[in-house]
Amino acid sequence: MKHNFKKVLVTGGAGCIGMQVCNELLSRGIKVVLFDLYEQINVSKERINDKIELYYGSILDESSLREAIRGCDAVIHLAAYLGVRRTEVNSLRCLDININGTKKVLDASVQSGVKKIVFASSSEVYGEPKKNPISEDAPTQGKTVYAISKLAGEELVKAYNSEFQKIQYTNLRYFNTYGPYQIAQFVIPKFIRNVMNDKSPVVYGDGTQERSYSFSEDTARGTVDALLSTKTDSETINIGNSNSLISLKDLGEKIIKLCGKQEKLKIIVKNNFENTDRNEDREIFRRFCSTDKAKKLINYEPEVSLDDGIKKIIEIGILYPKWATSEKGYTIDDYL
Repeated sequence: MKHNFKKVLVTGGAGCIGMQVCNELLSRGIKVVLFDLYEQINVSKERINDKIELYYGSILDESSLREAIRGCDAVIHLAAYLGVRRTEVNSLRCLDININGTKKVLDASVQSGVKKIVFASSSEVYGEPKKNPISEDAPTQGKTVYAISKLAGEELVKAYNSEFQKIQYTNLRYFNTYGPYQIAQFVIPKFIRNVMNDKSPVVYGDGTQERSYSFSEDTARGTVDALLSTKTDSETINIGNSNSLISLKDLGEKIIKLCGKQEKLKIIVKNNFENTDRNEDREIFRRFCSTDKAKKLINYEPEVSLDDGIKKIIEIGILYPKWATSEKGYTIDDYL
């Protein structure tokens, strides 16, 4: 069976995943309310569909949330404080936004009569897994404050469902989503930016760290399917693409080739984590997900290969604003 939602609030809706989620909802005839920071919406405004209703604000601002959520019968909560360095250096802010902000979204949802919320969690909650692919019943052993904040968010969602049983939920654990307009602190846009500017991609550590990347269109489709299906109510589900498992070194070489720069550039492997936002103690060396549960519940199958996803980003020709690459000047720090 399916939920018949008419109007959905998407927090963090102007981000890489959020914009795709909004478009996916529109394609299914569902009205969309996009809630995000002014700076994020302003940067993305030319790419936001005119049919989407825009609201500016922070998830810590109760009045802004109440205004945006009015008339919505479901919420997809993507807004978060993220980034390796920023969440570790600003741990209190990370906890405040990711936990207290999520609580405020839940409070607004209860007050406005929302019927279901989808919460965007993260593969970070698994930490360094004992075995791969990771299923949803694997131990959660997050290494970072960000991971802990996401686990707390999951538990908050469950607790609100227990207390206010009229509001259903699904927790989605995203695995390494990438796509157009993603900020340059993430590895794929960072590598593409470097190569497009005739700079070699730099890999820290020995380059054998393995990840499996999910294109934002696939992640968005899985998110909306999870929202609409009654089978996902009260469930925690992995969303990713285990068909694209690749080492960081091979990823850099692939991007060089797809950009047509193989005659000019070579990957640089540092073999250490000096002068980076990472260290060996918190590095995850191999992690990818099982999507068997998503397949069973919502027939989820990732459709975009890693090569095709990277090509789509290159063809769009990403232009990174200065704030997206500057440690000191970065302003859009509250949302995906």
